[in-house]
Amino acid sequence: MTPNNGPHSTKVNHTKAHRKLMTAIIALFAFTFVLFGFSGVTSPAFAGPGGTYTTGWLIRFNVSNGGEAAQWYEEKLDMIVNDESSAFPYYVQLYYEDFPETQIGLSQSTPVQSGKATATIAVDDIEEAVGNLEEQGVEVGPLCNAGDGYTVLAFFCDPDGNNLALREDGFPNDFDDCGSPVCNNCDY
Repeated sequence: MTPNNGPHSTKVNHTKAHRKLMTAIIALFAFTFVLFGFSGVTSPAFAGPGGTYTTGWLIRFNVSNGGEAAQWYEEKLDMIVNDESSAFPYYVQLYYEDFPETQIGLSQSTPVQSGKATATIAVDDIEEAVGNLEEQGVEVGPLCNAGDGYTVLAFFCDPDGNNLALREDGFPNDFDDCGSPVCNNCDY
């Protein structure tokens, strides 16, 4: 049998190749549309109430002295005071330079202490972050498993007893499961 290399055969081969290419492109677009159309595979951080787009978070803690608390967050956690939204020293918001829309607000008022609520700071190297805080005299609890074997937390307190934690994802571990935050300062 001899191969069919005539002009008609070349046209048929080009047509088949064109169909395969078009099918692959359509499949790629369909896959992309389906993949990004499902809420389970898109970032939940952007999915707000009623289908709105979440632009940031603000966590507020009551503190006994706004100026001293702001200084502690600046010095110990390397946060920046947001001068635009602060009525210093009675209320101040702080943030990290790379995440200006995610802030901690400190309100000078009573009662202080956050109870069981915990502001968690996600880091890429929890052991280094813990070491840095401990060098600055901040007492940090032991690393613990957040429950999935791949998320590690380390709890600590601000000077007013508000709960904070460091968090690293993708950290395979067999640490003990995390219990209540270390500044568990409410009786409920």
